[in-house]
Amino acid sequence: MQEQFGIRVNSKIELKQTLKIEPFDTTKRFTKPHKHNKYFEIVYLSQGSGLHTIDTTAYVIDVPQFFFVKREEVHHWSIDTEPKGFVVIFKDEFIENTKDKEINLLVLELSKINMLNVKNKEDQMVIETIFELLCKETKTNSNINIIEGLLKALLSKITSLNTYDKKGVFGDVSEQFLYFLSESPQNNVSYYANKLCITPQYLNTICKQAFNKSASEVIATYINKEAKRLLLYTAYNVSEIAHLLHFKDASHFGKYFKKNNQITPLNYRKSAVSKPV
Repeated sequence: MQEQFGIRVNSKIELKQTLKIEPFDTTKRFTKPHKHNKYFEIVYLSQGSGLHTIDTTAYVIDVPQFFFVKREEVHHWSIDTEPKGFVVIFKDEFIENTKDKEINLLVLELSKINMLNVKNKEDQMVIETIFELLCKETKTNSNINIIEGLLKALLSKITSLNTYDKKGVFGDVSEQFLYFLSESPQNNVSYYANKLCITPQYLNTICKQAFNKSASEVIATYINKEAKRLLLYTAYNVSEIAHLLHFKDASHFGKYFKKNNQITPLNYRKSAVSKPV
């Protein structure tokens, strides 16, 4: 079993695979909190009840429903009744090498959300038909063009159901920024600007365009989430978490966390309870 920052890291895809599509594993009804090994996962449930917790939010399973889990997020299942559905797993290599670059844009669009309900019966039928075809084609090692065509149809259908306020897809530089941030979270705009070979001012401009936030605000959002994950899902003390997140010491981390959450790290750990939404 792998770990990252003391958090279990699971892999449901073989080393040489870059894409996996299959029915939801009905034995995975209760799982321990874990991250994924560098892949993005889409889970569609047509049957089942219970809770799916992603980071600090526990979502009530209300089928038919999609869940979207990014690689840095911690999640776990608590499913009361027998589940049924499908799972799609994308490794970074698949996203980078896909022949149809619109698939990249659709995946990026869906990575902005964690949950989506399917409210229309006709939409549900279309989605499940495409999933069945994808499972059949991937199982028989069909032509990649057929698989990518069906996958694009599925992702386009899901995206069309998403009614949240769309503000465009990340540009190449902002995508790389988020990648570096997930690999090594630290409260330092210049660090990421140097890795991207641009000035801090230009990184700030890019973040304003892509996220409507400054670079420091994007970093703060990510570090705050990572800090909460470590407090909730590991036994690391505050000094160890401060070191992992590249703070000078526990005092600096404590002040930073309290400024963003109006509560100290220790009190957050003691009081944090995931509430169903």
